[in-house]
Amino acid sequence: MALAWVLVANQSQARIFEAQKRAGNLHEIEALLHPESRLSGRDLDSDAPGRSFDSYGQGRHAMGNFADLRRRNGEKFAKKIAHTLERGRQEGRYEKLYIVAEPYMVGSLRDALKTPTRATIAGETGKNLVESQPDEIRAQLPIWL
Repeated sequence: MALAWVLVANQSQARIFEAQKRAGNLHEIEALLHPESRLSGRDLDSDAPGRSFDSYGQGRHAMGNFADLRRRNGEKFAKKIAHTLERGRQEGRYEKLYIVAEPYMVGSLRDALKTPTRATIAGETGKNLVESQPDEIRAQLPIWL
């Protein structure tokens, strides 16, 4: 069993690492992707937002809120990640969980996790290090996991 798991995530990608020793190196064990979160605004929803005329003048503009669609996709991905973390906890694959994720994703993950898994969180860092090397990620964590 791994002593600790480290989740590194943003809204479109997540990597799970394990540490076998309290001061050990990280080894990647799983990667999750959510390609929908990488789509541009119009591609996020199959139906493009409608168009509307301005109250005054000749202007037209798109209706709809792409930021809201992007947020909802991030929350869906957080639920997918939470499911993976729940399964790992239930299988006894880790004792402690460290989360290194962009700030918005930290909150979404916390909301998506069930209480027993949330209780295993030993630390959180609000940084997007999903493209970083394991030693760079390890440097953001306590010396003793």
